[in-house]
Amino acid sequence: MISTDSTIAAIATARGQGSVAVIRISGKDAWSIAYELFSRKNIQFQHGRFYHGWISDHGDIIDEVLLLAFKDPNSYTGEDVIEIHCHGGDVICHKILGLCVKNGARIAMPGEFTMRAYLNGKMDLTQAESVMDLISSRSERLIAQASGNLKNRSLGKYIDDMSHGLLDLQAQIVASIDFPEEVDEPDRQILANKLDECLEGISRLKESAQRNRMVREGLKVALLGMPNSGKSSLFNALLASDRSIVTDQAGTTRDVVTEVLDIDGIAITLIDTAGIRETHHSIEMMGIERSWKAATEAQIVIYLIDCSVGVLRYDMQILSKLEASNTIVVGNKKDLLRAGQKTFPNWIYLSVKSREGMDEIYAALQEKIRSFSHEETGLTISLNQRQIQCCIQVEECLNQARQAIHSTLPLDVVTLPMTEALRKLDELMGRDTTEEVLTSVFQQFCVGK
Repeated sequence: MISTDSTIAAIATARGQGSVAVIRISGKDAWSIAYELFSRKNIQFQHGRFYHGWISDHGDIIDEVLLLAFKDPNSYTGEDVIEIHCHGGDVICHKILGLCVKNGARIAMPGEFTMRAYLNGKMDLTQAESVMDLISSRSERLIAQASGNLKNRSLGKYIDDMSHGLLDLQAQIVASIDFPEEVDEPDRQILANKLDECLEGISRLKESAQRNRMVREGLKVALLGMPNSGKSSLFNALLASDRSIVTDQAGTTRDVVTEVLDIDGIAITLIDTAGIRETHHSIEMMGIERSWKAATEAQIVIYLIDCSVGVLRYDMQILSKLEASNTIVVGNKKDLLRAGQKTFPNWIYLSVKSREGMDEIYAALQEKIRSFSHEETGLTISLNQRQIQCCIQVEECLNQARQAIHSTLPLDVVTLPMTEALRKLDELMGRDTTEEVLTSVFQQFCVGK
């Protein structure tokens, strides 16, 4: 059984040296522990105020700090909370954390602060999961969606409206069964129509999840081409850094190199691959195999052709194996095009050296990214796998209820799948969730959050 009786403490900032670190304490003894450690003994903490002083251990000064106090229930966890803002550094942080434990706290489990916020009614489970999205997000769009749900409870309100609609339907059916002399049996077609509205609502939510899948997971873009076609140069140009080694020698890149960049709020994993060519060199063959694997896993492929060499038979063989709709063909080293050399209207011609054509590359990437978005459904909600699975189960239950309504079965049979659908909606929101599910959700968090 999950308990919130103890007082917990953890380092809330990332490990390593920094100018400032934060140790967070939450629970009924948080303030008394802070009084014990804080040098200023003649003050009474007030909610939301900073206090300057020193942390000491039986008179031995540890560090100069700022202490921030929160009184329950007006804190992140809904409990008394103390934040100790000290100088960054593992030794100082662990020394202060050790003093907190020495004076009655215990080390927090991963995600336990947010779990307590959920258990104390400060947020629903979907909002708690949005906190994790904010921490782990690699894209601006997911940050916007997660912060929107955290602030406005957008997913929770949508689910609540659906639950209220189902409860109303179930109440009509149950009333007609329990009080047949006073309440007429509701019209089955009207019930079916209202169930269809609920089904449409869950379908829109699933469509939103599918459309926003790339917001959560990002997209992979692989740079492919023969050796010395300029893949690493384009890779560095897109990243505005010298991440990949660039030389005039063909075959410099022997393995895939990846970096993440943001394009239109989407996390793009850019993959620089080894040059593809016919070879019997065992190490180079391994690199080429990994290049093909990267190309098959990527949603978008940028295929580069060296304009100074021209289009080779092997280039055309490779292009024939790629999905045309997801491939951007780039004629690189545009400045080395020979007079009268054949060009192709659907290709982008680029000179990484002068950056001529880079705008066209970005525009083509943006167009391909947009092609992975489905038509707008009016929702901008990104669901995680747990939430999607709940939606699938709700849809299955509602379809069962709809089939029962259109059959000759008595109406009380309809309430069984409807009850299960409501239970799954409650599970999605965290209102009817097992301890195992909660543990699975919150163990993904870092310690201190």
